[in-house]
Amino acid sequence: IPDFTVSPEHFEKQLEQRYSTSWNKLELALAENCNLACKYCYCGTCRDMPMKGLMTKEVAQKAISWLFSVCGNNDTVSITFFGGEPLLNKPVLRFAIEYSQKLAELHQKKVFYSMTTNGTLLDDEVISYIKRYNFGLMVSLDGPQEIHDQQCPAQDGRGSHALAVAGIKKLMARRRAVTVRCTMTHPAPNIMDLVRYFDNFGFTRIVLGRTVNPVNPSPVDFTEEDFLKTQRQEREEVIPWVLETLAQGKKPKYFPYAKFISDQESGQCPTSCSPFRCGACRGTTTVSADGTLYPCHRFVGMQAWQIGSIFTGPNLTKCKDFWRKYHASVAPHCEKCEMWLQCHGPCPWEIAKADGSFELNTAKCKKLGDYLAQAVYVYNKDAKRKKLQMQ
Repeated sequence: IPDFTVSPEHFEKQLEQRYSTSWNKLELALAENCNLACKYCYCGTCRDMPMKGLMTKEVAQKAISWLFSVCGNNDTVSITFFGGEPLLNKPVLRFAIEYSQKLAELHQKKVFYSMTTNGTLLDDEVISYIKRYNFGLMVSLDGPQEIHDQQCPAQDGRGSHALAVAGIKKLMARRRAVTVRCTMTHPAPNIMDLVRYFDNFGFTRIVLGRTVNPVNPSPVDFTEEDFLKTQRQEREEVIPWVLETLAQGKKPKYFPYAKFISDQESGQCPTSCSPFRCGACRGTTTVSADGTLYPCHRFVGMQAWQIGSIFTGPNLTKCKDFWRKYHASVAPHCEKCEMWLQCHGPCPWEIAKADGSFELNTAKCKKLGDYLAQAVYVYNKDAKRKKLQMQ
């Protein structure tokens, strides 16, 4: 049985290192509200605080100024625009870009921007910013009209698919690479039907998510039956399509095994694992509309998970305690698991409780094991094909 146990002394040393280096990434929740009312949205099931509306220029300016003040010798800083729907606050989006560009010129740094949007409010001005600064961009669309309108109605109850399609098509007319993020809900849809729809639409990369609301489960959350159904679809339909696409010398637009296979092919498979699962309380720290700081955008509106204010800076004690609590929750199980090097532990938000504690749920472990078995199968089958072609 493998043992990747990190001693308390070594963990504390790594924790100190994590918070003694410069900080060059930040997420801004430009709008805590949204023009859609998606039935699966975690904002409606996990928040225990009211929405704070739109971020002001004052909050945005303070956040960007703080980021540049703590980025040290980094040549770049990264700013992610999030929501709700960030494009409900176009004036502050415009201000944030222009102000950060002024500071970048002053400090001789480059700014990378990214944004997630539902596409309904994309216009020529926003698309010009996206193109000019080469935004990292993810568009939310849940499939054909009958699926998307059922899952993502507008606030007035009408369907939002037509508006989203119009905005996304306008974007695609000026930008080739566009990633779609589709959320699958109960009852589980057919994965390959979604993949074909998004492929024909013109997206260059497809990301599929499964609905989970850890604090207050919703009626559209994936059930165990849904997970089993999609796993079966992956085995019987997706994997043959992936292998066929690879055999044609093309990269599949939906490729959930990409990182695993890339690691294998590069020979850079991890041999050790950081106790810090992600950028929570660090690179993904999110500034809410009123300036409150949270570990990442999913925690916004959860009172027990506040980690400071942009006006006083992050509370590093709370940031460290976040990871101490997380590590204490997952380490006894995860650090003795053979999948640890691939899994890195569960997403903190997915095991977070409303009271500010974590509770490990091992139900996903078998699902991860099934995914890794599929990834190994795809890698071995494709490697065998390549070997035969070289003979």
